[in-house]
Amino acid sequence: MQVLFISFTLAAILVYLWYASLLKKRTSAIEALKVIDSKIDKRLTLFTELCQEKPSYPRPLTDDQQAQLELLKQLQPEHDWEQPIEESNMAGGSLSVSIAAWQQIDQGLEALLATVNKDKLSADQLAEYIQLELDFVHAEDFYRKAVDELNSGVKIFPGSAVAKFARIAPMPIFDQVQD
Repeated sequence: MQVLFISFTLAAILVYLWYASLLKKRTSAIEALKVIDSKIDKRLTLFTELCQEKPSYPRPLTDDQQAQLELLKQLQPEHDWEQPIEESNMAGGSLSVSIAAWQQIDQGLEALLATVNKDKLSADQLAEYIQLELDFVHAEDFYRKAVDELNSGVKIFPGSAVAKFARIAPMPIFDQVQD
């Protein structure tokens, strides 16, 4: 009887520890998403400021580039994802849509920056923009690692049972989202 009680207690402790581990990994991924959201917003705003007309630099963007920037600005509201994460994380949920929009905005901004004449842009703002771009990449890498750990923990036993009970689902990785 005592062995059964000890076994049950140890199993309960292991399940709780697994649960706490899954929650910590999911929280890390959510924090990375918040940073990614913030960095992409700041990059889009700063790029718009960088490319505003100035007396020293009239018409910094061609009509084509301006149209691309406007397209990216229209994508911005699409990347807002709702909480709680459980509902927005389902297949085709707002988290997948947000990640796809972030990817499109990131790639679009990279392409636009490559085509803009950087010589006439503010050096300080350009340096800040490049730093934001690096911060975005680092946050994306952190998110990818956190989600890899979370998804591994959710897929193996006893994590699969604990995750099902606690409503913790695997989260999408940037590379897995379809454009």
